[in-house]
Amino acid sequence: MDVSTGPGGPLNICLSDDGLYATHVSGKALIVHSSVASENKEVQIASVKENGLKSLKYFNVGSSLGESDSQIASQRRILSANDARISVWQLTPLEISAEIEGIEPGALAIDFGADENEVLVFHAWHTKLSIHSLVNGRSSVIKSPKFAHHLGFGYRPNTRELAILLKPETSDLLTVHEPRSYDLINRMVLPTIDAQGLKWSPDGKWIAIWDIASAGTKVLIFTADGQLFRSYSGPSGVDDTFDFGVKQIEWRPVSHRGTSETLAVGKVNGTIDLLRTHTFSSVATLSHVFQAHQQSPNIWRERYTSAAGDADYVEASCSSALSMSPESAGLSRGVLTMTFSSDGCLLASVDTARQNVVWIWSLDGTPRLASALVHEQPVRQIAWHPSTPQLLINTVTNALPAIRWWSPQDHPLIARVPVQRSESGKYDVKWTTGSNGDSTFWFGSSEEHVIGYLAVQDGGVQFEVLNSISSRVNEGHVGGLGR
Repeated sequence: MDVSTGPGGPLNICLSDDGLYATHVSGKALIVHSSVASENKEVQIASVKENGLKSLKYFNVGSSLGESDSQIASQRRILSANDARISVWQLTPLEISAEIEGIEPGALAIDFGADENEVLVFHAWHTKLSIHSLVNGRSSVIKSPKFAHHLGFGYRPNTRELAILLKPETSDLLTVHEPRSYDLINRMVLPTIDAQGLKWSPDGKWIAIWDIASAGTKVLIFTADGQLFRSYSGPSGVDDTFDFGVKQIEWRPVSHRGTSETLAVGKVNGTIDLLRTHTFSSVATLSHVFQAHQQSPNIWRERYTSAAGDADYVEASCSSALSMSPESAGLSRGVLTMTFSSDGCLLASVDTARQNVVWIWSLDGTPRLASALVHEQPVRQIAWHPSTPQLLINTVTNALPAIRWWSPQDHPLIARVPVQRSESGKYDVKWTTGSNGDSTFWFGSSEEHVIGYLAVQDGGVQFEVLNSISSRVNEGHVGGLGR
């Protein structure tokens, strides 16, 4: 989770990908909270060399088979950067393990590379990407990266080859590079007008690239070594007169067979094409349209229950859901969000035409709408639990901060969260990754985060706080540990 700040503002709270660490900067103090969800909460503080940090970034540690907790802990790093210096910190104990100085001004993005011992610097004006090795001090350069964000490049799962989109002149290029040495494996000129991004399949077999929407539906599938395998241009037998192109794509997680079996293609017309990877042809199309004549017990409507802003979910008909879901005016159409559950059996989506509705699709057997949740305000974020079919829904609200929870077996819930109200109405949510499958998560704004879980008490549901962290503290007071 990358965070940044404007001139003179505090650096926001930065969470590790697994949610087990939280970091922020106060003055010249780097403050790291660990064991945040346990009784033995720990805080480490270290001094940074100067004010003006622009970003914090965790290296996202993945647990490989056979790795011990101590091995995983030794891989944990956090990167801090300003206009001239990059510092890489180890977390146990908190101290600088490497520094890179003399950075060219105006860097577009700074991130970790293939592992915790590589740092990527995207230079101003997209002139080049520098990959710095913290092991041998050497640097590799790739010229003319098209983007300086995660859709412009990606590392192959497990083996860590780099695939990256380049734009040296008028044509888009795909290049694939060896891990560590970054020697060129393959270079392909793309038959695209303006490629919008690439994504590796979770099994590492495929690279998918999609073209700008004005080109119509165009998704290119490449093998892991950069050879063109298929080109998808929409379902067969469908009139393409109103083909408005692709908005985004998302791979289904690896199945029990060890393969990525489905690619979801979110379209500008508000539909989702599901492609099977053995042919990369469409097997089903999902449409974000309520059928008003149908009644469904799986549609839930948000209802306010008090003047104070408390709310719950009640069952609703399709016609009732339609009445709460006016078409958004002045916005381009398209699939706004798509995300698969950890087992790949469910897909949650939000469409820009009705941004207050979360659609949940079952992909077991014939794909179908399993449930829909209709809210008073636009949906900001949806997040599946990392191992069980639980969904957190976060809406934009400047009323009482609250979290919405859904599971296929239970009545969905809405619970107030005890954080300071944000005038923008924008909060963030992140599950923690626990070894015992716990259901703790973070909720908060740029200034304050709390971690806890939902508990049913006295017939109602409430958020139980385990820890709270505020970025509005000074070096002498790093409070907010527990409530």
